[in-house]
Order: sequence, then C-alpha cells, then structure tokens
Amino acid sequence: MMLLFKKSQFIYRILGIYVLAILVSCLQKHESSISSKNLKDLKGKYNIGTLNYFYETVFHEDFSIEKRDNISKWNSNPTIAIVSSQLGEDITYVKRAISEINKLNLPINLSLADTNDSASINIFFGDLKNVCAFLKLDSVSIKDIDTSSHFGLAKSFNYNGIIDEAYIGIYYTEKDLTHSTRYKVVLEEIVQALGVIGDSYNYPSSLFFENYNPAKFLTPLDVDVLSLLYEPTIPANYSRQSFEANFSDELYVVNTGRKIKNLLEKKPQVSHDDVEKCFTEGVLLKHPKETNIYIGGSIQKEDSLTIERAILSLNKISANIKIQSAPLPNIEPSHGIVFVFRQLDRQKGSVRRSIEIIAGKSCMFQKLIKTKIVLSFKTSEKDKELRQRSIIDALYFSLVQMPQERARTNELFTIKENEIDFFPRYADLFKLVYSDDFIDGFKLSDFRKIKFSNIK
Repeated sequence: MMLLFKKSQFIYRILGIYVLAILVSCLQKHESSISSKNLKDLKGKYNIGTLNYFYETVFHEDFSIEKRDNISKWNSNPTIAIVSSQLGEDITYVKRAISEINKLNLPINLSLADTNDSASINIFFGDLKNVCAFLKLDSVSIKDIDTSSHFGLAKSFNYNGIIDEAYIGIYYTEKDLTHSTRYKVVLEEIVQALGVIGDSYNYPSSLFFENYNPAKFLTPLDVDVLSLLYEPTIPANYSRQSFEANFSDELYVVNTGRKIKNLLEKKPQVSHDDVEKCFTEGVLLKHPKETNIYIGGSIQKEDSLTIERAILSLNKISANIKIQSAPLPNIEPSHGIVFVFRQLDRQKGSVRRSIEIIAGKSCMFQKLIKTKIVLSFKTSEKDKELRQRSIIDALYFSLVQMPQERARTNELFTIKENEIDFFPRYADLFKLVYSDDFIDGFKLSDFRKIKFSNIK
C-alpha cells in the first residue's frame, strides 16, 4: 500500500512538472508575440531601412559568426560605475553619454552609481591586457583586436531577455594624440550594453560602423534602432524567428530567392552571366550604402570634375547607394574608395593601375570596406582623354566587382555635354547589383539555383 502511494505521488509530481512546462511554454509564446495591431503600428512608425538595420545590429554580436536567436534589453534603470582608476576625462565622457542617451526619452533612464557595488553596468578603462582580463576574453578574440585604433567591448548578461548586468572594457590607442574620438567609443559601448550589440559595415557615419571612422556619431538611424528595441510592444526575449516572420516583407534576408527571381524577371535586359561575374570568390560583395570617394596625390582640376560627374551619374542610377567625394585626410581612411594619382612620365604605358581590395567578414553581412586605386599617368596632352577614361573605369569597376573586359574598354560610358552617360548594359547591372534584394554576402551557388528554379 505504501508502495502504491509513493508511485501515485511520483506520477502526480511528473504530471505537475509537465503541466507547469506547458504553462511556461504558453506564457513564453504569449510574451514573445506581437498583436496584428501593434505590428501595423510599428511598420507605420519605422521605415524599412530601420527594420533591416535593427536586424543586423540587434541579432548579431561582436566576435560571433552566428546570428543571435533572441533580443535582450533592460526593464529597469541601469546605473553605471567606472571601476578602474578614474581619470577626469573618463568620468566626463560617461556623464556626457548618459546625458545624450537620456535625451532620447527611452523607457529607461541611465545614471551614475554612487558606489561600485550598486552599479549594474561596470566600465573599465585601461591598457589592452587589463581590459581583456576584465572582460575575460579568450586568446582567439584577443588575437583579432586591432591595436592601431581604440577598442571597446560591452558584455551583457540577461535572463529570459531581461538584462540585469553588463561589463564594458575600453582601451585607447596611443595614436589618438588629440583624444578626438574617445568619447564616441564610450558612447557606442554604453549604447551596445543596452542591447544593440552588433556592428555593421553598412553606414560609415553610424556609431555602430565596424571600422574606424572619426566622423561617425549617433545618427538618426541609430536612434531609431535603439527606440525600436525599447518599444513597449517589442517583448524581451523576442526571437529572431518571430521577427523574420512578422517583418518578412520588409526584411531583405527573408525569402531572398523569391525576391531576386522577381527582380530578375522585371529586368530581362540584364545578362545573368554579367551578374555572375560580379561575385567575388563565390559571394556578392558591395560597398556600403554610404561610400566616400577619397582623392589624393597629383590631382588635376579635370580629375576632380571627372569624378564628380561620374558620382552624379551613378547616384542617379541607384538610390540604394549614396556616393560622395571627400579630400584624402592625413591618415588614410580604412573605408571607402581611395584614389591616389601619380605623374610618372618614364613609365612604359600611358596609364598604370593597381587596385587593393579589403573586405570585411566579422559582421552579419560581408562587405567591401575599402578599395584603394593607384593610377599613374603620363602628362602629355595626347594622354588626357585616356586619363579621364581610366578614372571612370576604375571607379565603376571598384563599385561593381565585374572584371573589366579589355576588348570592350570603350563600351562603359559616353560623355554628352559634360555629363557622363553609362551605357544600359552597365547602368542596369549597377542598379540591379545595388538593389536591396541582392543582400551582401549572397552566394553564387544560391544565385545559380534561382536562375533555374520555379520559385514563386
């Protein structure tokens, strides 16, 4: 009889655990969903650009090759403490960042902690070795750190999507003698400790731009991403799977095959073989949506005019990339397209060209980060027209990674009344490649499947 009682008690206990698991499962499902009304409101409030930038900065983490499955955010007011030796400027940067973030009117409010023990976000400033020790980074992560620029990393810890503590480590490179970019590192890491944990190659002006850019700041797009994360209708622990389902029409990475097939059907004049030639080592690599053209060296007035005309023409062809020229600074930029002109009358040919390409692979989407073009010219009058053509050729084929066909060098563009007019073959290809549906890092093997598939 006692044995029967224990057996029944065991069964009830198992049933209780089972029922509890079902209740928790239902609760989690309920908490991670968004009503159709709220979903409609979010789509009306935030544009497609914000939704896609949210996807790549919130569902991906630095030093990770995998996408993140769930979001995390604070539901309480974070307090911040500096746990290293407090230099006056460090405290100033942290206070300034707190003030700037609080002005965004998020549901949370940041403050400086009275004591280290009461802080939910601890910040450590120091040399690289001590910063890595504070963050408990492994040897593989340490190896990938570029010591020529500032380094910052935020590590947050959450339970069911609710962040309850975070640790930030910041190292300043000695090369920044003027301390001009230190505040931006502090601001970025504090924002990332709030849940926007990933970097991107897409917008060099964004605070979340992966590479060094002294001109980056907290852009309106960054603010929209952070605001979307802290929308009351976006639940903590909201899954990437749910986000992809809820915003399938707006996200470029969802149903990519169908979207590209529809795009190709709308542009039958574009050769599929030409598109295939734009893939680099089996993947599609494009420059960021904001791409600067830097010009340096032995520049002639006509060189600058040629580049400005080419930029104007390309910007008219595609609204999905914003190209602009900028003077080459003293320290060569780590992004954009860098032109360096040289005068070498002793060289054999009229024009000599060398191209260096740098691609980024540590963010969610691979990108062409930088292209450096060195053009060496002779200065004779008869080489003037060839000089102009070489500049335009180099610019176009830096943006579109299609190998230039030497036998068809005069078929890229024509000049009408000082305006550069790209021929349809290349204009249509440029517009197609820089369409949003052709996502960065798209594989050539997947493109070939689309050509012969019946995707609808």
